[in-house]
Amino acid sequence: MRRILLASAVGVGLFAIVAFAASLAVSSGGLQSGSDSVICDANGVDVKYQDSLSGPNYDQATLYGVDCPGTLDVTVDVQDAANATVAYGKVSSSGVTIVVLFTDPLTPAEIVTADHVVVTIVSTGP
Repeated sequence: MRRILLASAVGVGLFAIVAFAASLAVSSGGLQSGSDSVICDANGVDVKYQDSLSGPNYDQATLYGVDCPGTLDVTVDVQDAANATVAYGKVSSSGVTIVVLFTDPLTPAEIVTADHVVVTIVSTGP
């Protein structure tokens, strides 16, 4: 009987801890994820893939509507449904429109299978 009571008490305690952690809100800091807003950009950004060389592949992503001030380290990671990276690029820049060159261009087939894009914006200075 004591084992059952002890197991029940541990289970209730763990449930309370998990429920509390799930209710915590992010009020500051630099790392966020999701499709809503970021700390310095209330309306998010738009991403468009482009080909600067007039070839069949997409070698860059342009971010529009970046409302974060100062110098920024920006990464764009295009992923497939299994979260494997199909294209990646990084740049240090500033402004409302930021161009990120991919290390390996996206092929038209990879654009079709791309499931989501992860954009990371880190403020590095004024």
